[in-house]
Amino acid sequence: MRFSVALTTLAAAATLAAPALADGGYYGGAQGARAAGRSGAFVARADDPTAVLYNPAGLAGISGPMILFGNRFSYNGYDYKRADTLNWGDPTATQTMAPAISFPQVSNSATAQPLDPLFVYANNFGLPNWGFAGGVLAAPGTSRLDFPVGGGQRYMMLSREAVFLDGVVSAAWKHHDTFGVGATAMWIVVPRLDYSLLIDGTPFVQTANNVSSPLDMIAQTKGWDPFTFNAIVGAWYRPVPFLQFGVAGQVVPAKVKTRSKLSVTPLDTTMGEVALARDGFPKNDVNVILPLPLMARLGARYRHLSVAREIFDVELDVEYETWSRVNEFVLDTNNLVGTFQGAEVNLGRIGIAKHWQDTVAVKLGGDVAVTERLALRAGGFYESAVAPNAYANVDFPGGAMVGGSVGGSLLMYGHFEVSIAYQLRKMLDINLAEADARVYQQVPASACTPPYTDPNFCHTQFLGQPSPQINAGSYRAISHYLSLALLVRFGS
Repeated sequence: MRFSVALTTLAAAATLAAPALADGGYYGGAQGARAAGRSGAFVARADDPTAVLYNPAGLAGISGPMILFGNRFSYNGYDYKRADTLNWGDPTATQTMAPAISFPQVSNSATAQPLDPLFVYANNFGLPNWGFAGGVLAAPGTSRLDFPVGGGQRYMMLSREAVFLDGVVSAAWKHHDTFGVGATAMWIVVPRLDYSLLIDGTPFVQTANNVSSPLDMIAQTKGWDPFTFNAIVGAWYRPVPFLQFGVAGQVVPAKVKTRSKLSVTPLDTTMGEVALARDGFPKNDVNVILPLPLMARLGARYRHLSVAREIFDVELDVEYETWSRVNEFVLDTNNLVGTFQGAEVNLGRIGIAKHWQDTVAVKLGGDVAVTERLALRAGGFYESAVAPNAYANVDFPGGAMVGGSVGGSLLMYGHFEVSIAYQLRKMLDINLAEADARVYQQVPASACTPPYTDPNFCHTQFLGQPSPQINAGSYRAISHYLSLALLVRFGS
């Protein structure tokens, strides 16, 4: 049984979705209650400490010391129903006939996410044209997904947990009230990056176990990354008091490189164990390498003024992210050797293509000053798909996104501003036919090798492809976010 070949693909498969934070790439939704209430249309306004993320140039407008505390609570639903198919692994199946099988819908069981915190301190230190800030915050996204081992998604993913934290330091300067510039240095920490899926270890000729296999194995990575550097630069320009433009971008072509542990475990424990080693000593350390996208935001904001007081504003933002940089996920085993039933293989450096594409988002939002103490806000957005439908997967909702938000802020005792926002983010439903699906089952020990056309080794129903398609079906995803924030202003 060619399990030496199997180990290479098992290790590669363990990285297929490890980094995903769900919702259109790694991230989803807006961070900060004021920005979230506007559906993220905040690059031109950016007038609170979350400017460190949206447009650091906005910090030049602060008038004194302030602290922002916040958290985002979320419900992240993701449902998948695999399309009806023919079970070619059924004992009664032949090379030309197989019984039909239907699958029940499976859902993410880890729907509640109670913690998405932020803390930012900002101050101008008595310099009227300057602003500075520093803080720690969670990158917005869905940190955890869990699906049943026996579900129809079993060959795409069982579970994922990923947490990204950002440490930020920012500075900004403005020229009167005409224009400003700023920059944020970012320290990205990944405390946890875990992922698991099932692989079919079948080595026999002319076989296709597209529903389940007695030789299924769990491939899993667990890891973290202590430091990745990134940076955001921004600027704003106000040609007249009622009109303001903003631009910002994440400009460093960075990559996260985790320190991870790899394990490969047969579901049937009577098959024995998979041993991993390096230089003759037991080892299982690997690196998962994940490219981060570049990002550009452009916003235009209209301010309706009464004398010097702003009554309401409306902002339109366009956001572009280079998710095509995520051409593949890489697992570097640093020459790890795997042994199963006496066979050895050097696992090497493995790349997995994902076919991601750049995204464009359009966001519209604004505030209304109901009184001098109360402001209400709302917004809506559309975001293009990060993955083609043919490569739909349960690792993250990759389809086009739409949504909206409402929120408000209340100023109390002159120093305390409490903000709340609700945001809805929904993926447009994906319905994928088996003929159009392009995510294939991992069958690393298969006797069917490229170009997959030899009927003596390959199953006749899947000639010309590496293995059966396993991602056909319907995908539905929705997230509900509730953001709360307390902004404390010191001084007069």
